[in-house]
Amino acid sequence: MKRQPRKHNQHDSAKEGIRNAAAELFADKGFAATSTREICQRAGITKPVLYYYFGNKAQLYEELVLDSFNEYQREIQRASHRGKTPREKLIEILTAMFGFARHRPNLWRIGFRMVFAPEEETPSINYLEMSQADERLLTEIVRQGIRKKELDGKPGQIAGAIIGMATACIMGYLLTGKPSLDRRAARDVIDLLIEGCGI
Repeated sequence: MKRQPRKHNQHDSAKEGIRNAAAELFADKGFAATSTREICQRAGITKPVLYYYFGNKAQLYEELVLDSFNEYQREIQRASHRGKTPREKLIEILTAMFGFARHRPNLWRIGFRMVFAPEEETPSINYLEMSQADERLLTEIVRQGIRKKELDGKPGQIAGAIIGMATACIMGYLLTGKPSLDRRAARDVIDLLIEGCGI
């Protein structure tokens, strides 16, 4: 007997299609320059469908950014429990960050746009405050490494350096497709930071 598709799958599919279309447009053009008409055309829906799921463009933007951030944070938290040593945990976290950037590049582009080219009309989301969650997590893992005598230095500075290097890698990837954001790139960043450049 053939099963009928469940209705919530169509609901989820339509909603996800709207989110994907909006993410592409917001990443390319910004919030203010993206119209609801363009989102609807890209998603293949009518305006009433968009309003049914999201209410308006601002609510769509907020939900897209906040849900993506929460998903990203869950991935980072899971990654922080995978390594055995602080160094391995740092590599796992960067690998997860890089994986998210590879699989959801438009969301990173929206985040960079929020920081480097903020628009007055954009819904109020404090991206810098949200990004401090990464810094707090990395700082705590670095502290563990210092307590175990595996790392040396100031935890906040080391965490900031990791974030800076990871951000540079992600920006490079978004602009040029390089470096290949994978576990090896994550390991290279952590190795460079921990072992340094000296002979």
